[in-house]
Amino acid sequence: MENTTTAGGQSVPTAYDYRIYDRIWQRVSPDLNPYPDVRAAADAGDTAIPAPQEQVPAPAAPAVPVPAQEGGGEPELPGAERNPCCMGTEAQESLEVLEGFIEEELAERRCCLAMACRFRNQSAVKLFRRIAAEKQAAARELGSAYYLITGSCYTPAISVEHLQWAGLAEALRSCYHQEACNGFNYQRAADETTDPCLEKLFARLGGQSYRRAEEIMALLARLLC
Repeated sequence: MENTTTAGGQSVPTAYDYRIYDRIWQRVSPDLNPYPDVRAAADAGDTAIPAPQEQVPAPAAPAVPVPAQEGGGEPELPGAERNPCCMGTEAQESLEVLEGFIEEELAERRCCLAMACRFRNQSAVKLFRRIAAEKQAAARELGSAYYLITGSCYTPAISVEHLQWAGLAEALRSCYHQEACNGFNYQRAADETTDPCLEKLFARLGGQSYRRAEEIMALLARLLC
């Protein structure tokens, strides 16, 4: 038990019986030995009670800031670019070229359909209709590229001239020059653009135009010779 002395009307503790506290600590934490230095001093008969050392908690690790993504989504991965490598800023310089190609392909499609209705040669009719279908597909691809770049659809303004051909050979001659010029213009646009995906698209469509020009030349050779 605790011993006390009187000083100025107050009771001052001189020694402690740590068995009482041991029973309390056994209930709280049986494996804990509280204040070992104090107990050692009490066992040695030393009445001086050193103040217990305050345990300072270890500093917490600093939080690493994570960059937030616009719109509240997941954070961007390292190395991710806000500007895409294809159909992005570089391709915007070719928007007028895209618009011109879309309108040209759609106008020539109508021209080929008119040729297919005008003449009765089955080989020529099949060729004109196939060319018209390919031109429609090309216009759709170009329109898709326009949407990828701008985020909006392009509405072409198509103007078709009412052409009259004296015969099939003259119509094939006109169609050949259209395809040859298209191939040249596509190839030039592919060389001038700095967008790699747009370059591949122009080069592929240019190859299709040159291939159609060769088919028209072959059909014209059969008709003339």
